[in-house]
Amino acid sequence: MGTRIYLASKSPRRLELLARLGYEPVLLPKGPAGGRAFPGDEERLPGESARSYVTRTAREKALHAVKRIREEGLPLLPVIAADTTVVLGEAILGKPASMEEERKFLRLLSGATHVVRTAVVAGTSEENLETVVSESRVTFASLSEEEMEAYARTSEPYDKAGGYAVQGLAAAFITRIDGSYSGIMGLPLRESAGLLARFGAPVPALSD
Repeated sequence: MGTRIYLASKSPRRLELLARLGYEPVLLPKGPAGGRAFPGDEERLPGESARSYVTRTAREKALHAVKRIREEGLPLLPVIAADTTVVLGEAILGKPASMEEERKFLRLLSGATHVVRTAVVAGTSEENLETVVSESRVTFASLSEEEMEAYARTSEPYDKAGGYAVQGLAAAFITRIDGSYSGIMGLPLRESAGLLARFGAPVPALSD
């Protein structure tokens, strides 16, 4: 049996990555009257840097989760939350809302190197949350209009930061990765495992 933890995210990719290590992530329930359990994409604050933004949003997700655990008397387990941003300069490319926006993202990414930052926050209470940020660089080949149009017509980009999936069809566009592959997917496993171990949840497959 794996180690149970709370995952403050509905991302199937984060769920899959944690399960690979032997964890049993428990998704927290929705709030009253069908409310959302976790904050969605937050607006960037005036003057906020891209790094500060991703750290703040991940921490807000974790805070929301630990508050629900306390308020609802749920079993005390380590909580992990994360947020991922794709950054060109100081511009954050979020999840594209339309094919038009996806085409715009692909034109920006084409032939360029961008930064993927994933902030991970873990803890068991509002007072002991710890944060780590994974930073990776991804280089895209120069894409043809036909490639961009074909990719924009798939369903893959529209729930992904930056409008692409490194583990999916967009792998055909990438010429170089420097950093954490799992971090680009949405949860850097080395950093996440280290944080969880501090709160009594080491990697199950590597523990006695």
